Amino acid sequence: MKNKTLAKTLTKKPPQTGQLQSLLRYLAGFFRRHWIGTVLLLVATLVFFWPVVTHVSSYSEGGDAMFNAWTLARDHHCLEMDGCPKYADGNIYYPNKNSMFYSETQLSAGLLTLPLHWINQNPLFAYNIWTVASFFFSGWFMYLLAKRLSGNNELISVFAGLAFEFAPFRMSSVTHLQSLSIFYLPLAVLLIMKFFDSAKKRYLAGLFIVLTLLFYASWYQMIFSLIGITVFLTVLLIAKQINWKKAGYVLVAVGAAAIVTLPLALQYVQFSKTDSATFTLGDQVRLSSSAYDYVLPHNGTIWGRIYYHLQPGSMINTYNLDGFSYAGIVLYVTAFVLLIGGIIVYRRTRNAKEKKTRRMLMVYVTAFFVVAVVGFLISLGPVLKIKGDYTYATVSNGVQIAVPMPWLAVDALVPQLHFIRAIGRASVLALFGLCCLFAFVPMYLGMTKWRLRVRYAIMGALCLLIVFELMPAHRVPVSHAAYSYNLQIPAVYKLVKSDPAIDNLIVLRSDPDYPGAPIPVARTEDVLWAGYHNKNIFNGYSGFTPPHYASDYADFVNLEPNDVPKMQKLGLRYVIVDKQLSHNPQLLTEARQLFPHKVYEDDRYVLFKM
Repeated sequence: MKNKTLAKTLTKKPPQTGQLQSLLRYLAGFFRRHWIGTVLLLVATLVFFWPVVTHVSSYSEGGDAMFNAWTLARDHHCLEMDGCPKYADGNIYYPNKNSMFYSETQLSAGLLTLPLHWINQNPLFAYNIWTVASFFFSGWFMYLLAKRLSGNNELISVFAGLAFEFAPFRMSSVTHLQSLSIFYLPLAVLLIMKFFDSAKKRYLAGLFIVLTLLFYASWYQMIFSLIGITVFLTVLLIAKQINWKKAGYVLVAVGAAAIVTLPLALQYVQFSKTDSATFTLGDQVRLSSSAYDYVLPHNGTIWGRIYYHLQPGSMINTYNLDGFSYAGIVLYVTAFVLLIGGIIVYRRTRNAKEKKTRRMLMVYVTAFFVVAVVGFLISLGPVLKIKGDYTYATVSNGVQIAVPMPWLAVDALVPQLHFIRAIGRASVLALFGLCCLFAFVPMYLGMTKWRLRVRYAIMGALCLLIVFELMPAHRVPVSHAAYSYNLQIPAVYKLVKSDPAIDNLIVLRSDPDYPGAPIPVARTEDVLWAGYHNKNIFNGYSGFTPPHYASDYADFVNLEPNDVPKMQKLGLRYVIVDKQLSHNPQLLTEARQLFPHKVYEDDRYVLFKM
């Protein structure tokens, strides 16, 4: 008897093995159901980014791309407890404090890319890979949500994903890594809908994790996503599609994710108050969308090229200085047809069972339609713009008023949101809602008595129009300037990193930037390599510039004997002169006289100890 019991014990599979097999079976089944869309979106992403993929650790166009590479790298060092005594104090704009809060810290992106930092410490490596991955996740998560909304229609789901991944809005966000983090939103909504379907708490756990990652990736996208989710739930509640209990569970998960971010969020709020790092209505108006932005095509699409060829000399793309809001006429028309058509079909339906199904469909269509409208209205900012100007209504002779928009009330009542400057980026909510509505097309066509091939012909035509209107006609725009390629870590910064005694540096150059550089490169290059060596530098680049920085730097560039005690008072101990961008020989001559202790020199840089 004992032997039989022992035999059963030895041959019994441990629970972990069974759980592992169940997980593997689930993943295998998931891949079988979604492999076509996954592969297509992955291939499309790699093709679009191929110029970057082939230079993944050596390419950057400068500007925000280099700054965001520094942000991730600084996160990596802080997560490793490497030269980061206080997270709020970045190693740029030294000796100013709280420099991590000058822009978004993207802490969750830093956490997820930490393994890439272990592979290659050039900050461009992790940044470029995460940029490509963020594009892919945008398309893939929308594809997964569209599968749920479309009744598993592969064709429409793939093109809904492509639209969300490659629409003109994305072309303005290629270097804005924080804006790309909106890719979490479709996954969050999918998890909410799965919870409504099954009431399983694991979806709430997943929602909490996803939203926590999103909230720690971007404060902008946190606000936009909270608005989108709130509007979505509100419509479902008003229509009694869900009850308060279900909505309450979701709100608890959302609230828990928001609470988890409080330690960092409160520091941001405090910094904004003490340093006046907020933006005025004028800033928001300047970077808001114009009504025209929603109808002017992007010149990087097939339709855009034709349009601007036929309209020579017209304003190209957008009146918003920060991005593109155009989402394609086919998506606009589809949204209105689905909304109005759904109402008509629902009212004409007599069968009780069909009426219930169609009512549910109409409620979800309405919810996503309202999300799109709200995103559109928010993106217009506090005051309506037609083209590049305010819209004025003449009240009487000599008296004119600007037309206020809903965001004006938010500005007045919620001053904590004054950190939002580029309010036009809220147009991503309009794009999100429209892509979700596009996914409902197969469900609506299924209500008709049309033949199957007619339905597929309509879906095929809509997908072709998506390609014509929204898909980029070329691969990712890249700079062909010499300073953008072969950005290997300079030897001087390898020395700075390896020598623990070297810290508190200032980089001096007489030229403001590379000749013909369309965006800042020289300043951001200093910040980029600060992400590698992780030593304090006086130099900086961010959304907020500390007071007196520009005047102090201009004073130091005109190097004079009295600048040395000023630098020492700030705590600076080492000086790097960029010879390549110092065509005025006086800077290097003065540096050699004032700083006789030369530590290192090569063809481009000279490092002096003060």
